[in-house]
Amino acid sequence: MARAKRTDRSVARRRYRTTFADPLAEGDLAPDEDMAITGDGTSVPSRRAVANAGPGSPSTPAAGAPPARPSIISAFRSSFRPLDLRGDIRALPQLVTHWSFLVPVILSGLAVALVPLVGLNALTSAFFQYFSFTAPLGTSFLAGFFAPRASYLVGILAALASVGFQFLAYSAGPFGGLFLDFKDVAGHPMAESAAKELVLNQALTVGVPSAALFAAAAAWYRRFLNRANPNRSRPRPGTTTGRRPDGKIAKKNERRPMLARRR
Repeated sequence: MARAKRTDRSVARRRYRTTFADPLAEGDLAPDEDMAITGDGTSVPSRRAVANAGPGSPSTPAAGAPPARPSIISAFRSSFRPLDLRGDIRALPQLVTHWSFLVPVILSGLAVALVPLVGLNALTSAFFQYFSFTAPLGTSFLAGFFAPRASYLVGILAALASVGFQFLAYSAGPFGGLFLDFKDVAGHPMAESAAKELVLNQALTVGVPSAALFAAAAAWYRRFLNRANPNRSRPRPGTTTGRRPDGKIAKKNERRPMLARRR
């Protein structure tokens, strides 16, 4: 009799909700629709419930919640990108006008021009070695780290621009006494023309490939930093748009005019 009474009550509740067009409650759902019974008697969400779970359900993360920080190994692996040579070549006109290419090229030309103009000292020598000479590592790092894509291609073009600047500067005349201490394999002083030719050959055969590799490594390092800490680049609530955490816009503090009357 008790089971019959429970059945009658449930039927009556369904008729009442059907009459007033109320939705079904969670307790009236069949056990096999949203819950599945395991062997030990416990209930777990079924496949249908998981598939129909919306973005606001407890099993899915909230839309405004910060993404979870991945592991170091997953960030390391996901930072690699496959080579898309055709897409990189199509994007070449946009890359050569981007500031990530123009700024390293300007720094490379400035490093070459300062040696004959100012003279060879500790500052100009270090600036010339990092942004030009045979291996422009500073130029490659800036070009690869900030390039929107095809970092290796941007590094190659920046290194070729450095070679062009050096060729023009070496052809103009003495280069601030840089080639006075160059010696050959036997230890004898080299001629200035031979030293210039040696530097240009090394810049082409060694500097350009190393610039491509170093720029690609810099781009990988940038992606690794972004993936290892995804919340680093997220703006804090209320810092950019003036909104509070509850979504409302905070009012600005308006100052009262100096001659306003107090009431």
